[in-house]
Amino acid sequence: MNNILVPVAEFSELSLNAAQYAVEFAKRSSSKPIFLFFSRNECANADRLRTDCHPTIEKEGEVRKKIEFLIERSALIDGLAVERHTCSGEYIEKVCEFVRDLNITQIVIAIPDEQDDLYDKIMQDISLLIQMTPCRVLTVKEKDKGD
Repeated sequence: MNNILVPVAEFSELSLNAAQYAVEFAKRSSSKPIFLFFSRNECANADRLRTDCHPTIEKEGEVRKKIEFLIERSALIDGLAVERHTCSGEYIEKVCEFVRDLNITQIVIAIPDEQDDLYDKIMQDISLLIQMTPCRVLTVKEKDKGD
């Protein structure tokens, strides 16, 4: 069975797209999706009833709930063997560690539009992962916003 790693450093609609793609790909290829959540010490991880959190943090909390629901549904309804891990630390280092320790064969990463501020950083990370791991890196593009 192939193991597919979905590293989630930021909970955004883009990371939700990657999660959905990985789950669908796993269903079709008899693979096991493994989610790696990078933790942050923000109020989104604290008291969920607080209303003084920054709107971006609240949005990340909503997306995280959607991804967690997707994981649970995939395991219960679709019968996928899904794993979820949380870590902190440097992104490339931790992804490489999980690739090695969990025998990962593919990594799924979502990439934003070229105009996005994070585009160059994400492309640099993908390039490093291709060089430093034996994995195929599958990229998921941002969904059209329905202009």
